[in-house]
Amino acid sequence: MMKELFDENGMLNISDIVENHPSYKAIMEDGLVTDLELKDQAEATIASLRKLQTLCNEEQQSAILDAIAEMSVLFAAYHNHELQDLRK
Repeated sequence: MMKELFDENGMLNISDIVENHPSYKAIMEDGLVTDLELKDQAEATIASLRKLQTLCNEEQQSAILDAIAEMSVLFAAYHNHELQDLRK
C-alpha cells in the first residue's frame, strides 16, 4: 500500500514516510548510524533509482529527477537552517 504523499493540510508527508520505512527503522534501531549503514543505504538508493530508470520513459524520468532535486534542495536547506540555529 502506497503511503500518502501529502497530509490532510496539503503538506508533504515525508517525515511519516521516512520514519515508517523499513530501511530507516533498521538503520535507527540502535540509535546510531554507522558508515556501513550509510554505504548500504546509498547502494539501496542507487538500485531503486536504476529500477525507476528502466520503468519510466524520458518524460517521467525528467519529472522524477526534478522531484528528487527539489527534495534534495529542501533537505539541504533544512540541514543548513538547523546548523544556523546551533550557531546562535
